[in-house]
Amino acid sequence: MSVRDLRKLIDGRITQMTPRATIALNLLQLILRQAPNLKYANNIRAFFCKEAGSRNLGGGLQIFKGFYQCAHSFQRELDSSAHDIIYESEVYQDGPMPEVVLSFLETQNPRALNIDDQHQSWRKLNVFFKSLFVTFTHRKGRKKITKLVPRAGAVEFEKEKDGVTQRMTVQAYFREAYNISLRYPDALGVEIGRGGTVVPVELCIIAPNQRYTRKLPQESTKMMVEFTSEKPKGRLDAIQRGIRGAGSVLDYSSSVFVRDAELEISPSPTIIDGKVLSTPPMLYRQGTQPLAPWNVVNQQFFKPKNIARWAVVDYSPNPSRDRPANERFIKMLGENCLKLAIAPPQAYINGNGGNVVGDLKQAARQATGHESLQPDLILVILPSSAAEIRFSVKQHGDVLQGVSTLHWRVDKVARANDQYCNNVAMKINAKLGGVNAVPQSKVLIDLAKQPFMIMGADVGHPAPGVSDQPSVASLVWSYDQQAMRYEAFTSIQPPRLETIEGLHGLVKRAIVGFGLPPHRIVFFRDGLSEGEYAKVAEKEINDIKAAIDELWNEKSAKQPKPTLTFIVVGKRHHVRFFPQKEQDADRSGNCPAGFVADQGIGNPIAKDYYLQSHGGLLGTSRPSHYVVIRDENFANNIDSLQELSFALCHAYARATRSVPFPRRSILVCGRANFHFRPDLHYDDSSASVASGAGSFDIRRWQAGYRGPHENMSKKMFYM
Repeated sequence: MSVRDLRKLIDGRITQMTPRATIALNLLQLILRQAPNLKYANNIRAFFCKEAGSRNLGGGLQIFKGFYQCAHSFQRELDSSAHDIIYESEVYQDGPMPEVVLSFLETQNPRALNIDDQHQSWRKLNVFFKSLFVTFTHRKGRKKITKLVPRAGAVEFEKEKDGVTQRMTVQAYFREAYNISLRYPDALGVEIGRGGTVVPVELCIIAPNQRYTRKLPQESTKMMVEFTSEKPKGRLDAIQRGIRGAGSVLDYSSSVFVRDAELEISPSPTIIDGKVLSTPPMLYRQGTQPLAPWNVVNQQFFKPKNIARWAVVDYSPNPSRDRPANERFIKMLGENCLKLAIAPPQAYINGNGGNVVGDLKQAARQATGHESLQPDLILVILPSSAAEIRFSVKQHGDVLQGVSTLHWRVDKVARANDQYCNNVAMKINAKLGGVNAVPQSKVLIDLAKQPFMIMGADVGHPAPGVSDQPSVASLVWSYDQQAMRYEAFTSIQPPRLETIEGLHGLVKRAIVGFGLPPHRIVFFRDGLSEGEYAKVAEKEINDIKAAIDELWNEKSAKQPKPTLTFIVVGKRHHVRFFPQKEQDADRSGNCPAGFVADQGIGNPIAKDYYLQSHGGLLGTSRPSHYVVIRDENFANNIDSLQELSFALCHAYARATRSVPFPRRSILVCGRANFHFRPDLHYDDSSASVASGAGSFDIRRWQAGYRGPHENMSKKMFYM
């Protein structure tokens, strides 16, 4: 293998990733990863082990920490030690299968093992265990589960004995063949192998180190976040413990693959120089706030949205107990809204979870006094677990009736204070089309001298392991002078397709909706991996340009066509920054908000920068990676692009602090399930199966999909 092209790439003597450079880099990846991947559970790029840390999540799942390894080519150097960072993966709980089944069912009662195919949890249980490997207590071997079988002990099969075929139950077979008397003969079992052999659950053991690749259940997410959040110093220490010394999990010095390749891996992190951008002051109606995070106390929104009528629907599980706290919250919310220049609610009803649509219609009727009118907003108080109610509320509001809705869990309402109510008021104003505050940035002020548009796009994919549901593409675009308010368009396309199929039409609709011919368009594209930059970005830039050309020809427009800046915003990377000195860190131990690095870790074939735009809250902050694919607006002035990116991270209407990246398009994709018919079970991995590429029918999903109601136009209902 020749590394000549790779060296030329790093030195800047060539500007394209050649096939030889790609092969050299891929081989380095393989050498780095091979030893630990042979030893631990892995997804090829990362491996996971109990030595790095583990925790039970419940529901039959555990989480392991681990390490991601990757060789990267940077400007003037090869980071061959990899981005070794603490990584995490969900794995199936191993051990006796009855214990795992009971964990999934969230009970300790062995009678729950008698579950049958009529039980409401049977389908989800079957999907959870299908294709898992099990070993056995009565014999050697390892087999894959084909499906679950109810009342396994009573299942009959034909067995030949002494030349006579006779029918025998599974319970009788194990007593005769293995001298095993089943403790739970009425419990479920597993079917394995092509012959459909049935084995009772009590004789099965879930094999270790099996990764869970589906969407993590919502109730486990909070526990996972708590476990994986680690302060920068602790994370860096864990990485270095994994690298240094004999017996460490990475232990490059003893890897036969690393030694044979005569590689030397430095255990020290790469040292780079960066800078901290100035925080833009936030403009409210009375003036500016220069601090970050800022506060809405004693402020009024920059553009408050008037509310004529709104209502509250209460789904608290214990209305007589919870009603006083809920009414206190609503009163406090109304007072805070008045201070910020919007008005209090006018109707309050106790909801019935069995008829959500009826409750919402009754609330609208009480608030407006008319059968056919809708209030400006319906506020909904939910129990702690209420996915079905939330789905009905959002589909009713966003899609069917065109009324903005906002919900909270009852436990959060009980702890609400002024700050919480102010945050709710910010969401209300944004949802109804108001503007909370405007970041004062020179680059935004210069852009606003002529009509301009900020666009953002993303593609949301179905849950991991699901291939029979579509992906959803979204485009958001600014329609006001300050680029603070955004309209959203969506479209559906075949699963796992990263290129936005209908981008040409979406961009054309956006420019028409903007009203004026824009002079400039700045387009932020979320969700592309490094290998997709060139191919996907080139096609989408051509689609944007084609939409502009077509529209200008149709209108016979005399104005110049808008110039385009196209930036990919990467989040699925593993770069982390650790301050060298304690005095350089913020209170969380992270680099301060606004830290930007464009030297020392830059991509050798593209203009790029890493921006850590948000202050640390939990764990180690992840910077966003901005890759400038085309720039016709800023003359490749990287300082202007960085300032614009940082300013837009302050324009997120739900927060009084800067956020990791301009993220509206991600919010839109995340709400896709509200737009599909309920019987399609979109985003429900337990209702889907992995299927062949030829079996997907896009027309079925298009027929079951409805976009936002026309009343939601130019309202940020997705906030």
